[in-house]
Amino acid sequence: THSAPSMVKPRKAPIKVEPKVFFANERTFLAWMHISIILAGASIAILAFSGNNENPMSQLYGVVMLPVAIAFIVYSMYQYVRRAYMIRNKHPGPYDDTVGPTVLGIMLMLSIVAQFGIKLYAMSL
Repeated sequence: THSAPSMVKPRKAPIKVEPKVFFANERTFLAWMHISIILAGASIAILAFSGNNENPMSQLYGVVMLPVAIAFIVYSMYQYVRRAYMIRNKHPGPYDDTVGPTVLGIMLMLSIVAQFGIKLYAMSL
């Protein structure tokens, strides 16, 4: 079989990776983890303060947000490891991800709408 010639020229010079690239990856990871910890902390605080009161719906607020916090943690770990691997192996990229943050944003929005719906339902009882 005959393959079509590539439009991309192969790189002859070695790629030099500066330390600031590793630090930028770590800084991004820490920013994502910061958001994850805030979401998980809010979820656990809601669960702790809801206690065993007469309204069982009050614990659902925390339960709804906990999977979102876990998804943020898993995503941030995955992206950090993936980018660190790419940097170490001098992979040309792309390093960005537009799908992950969009999915996480939609998950967060849906959890907030679900909490609002739970509150409206509890008020109607």
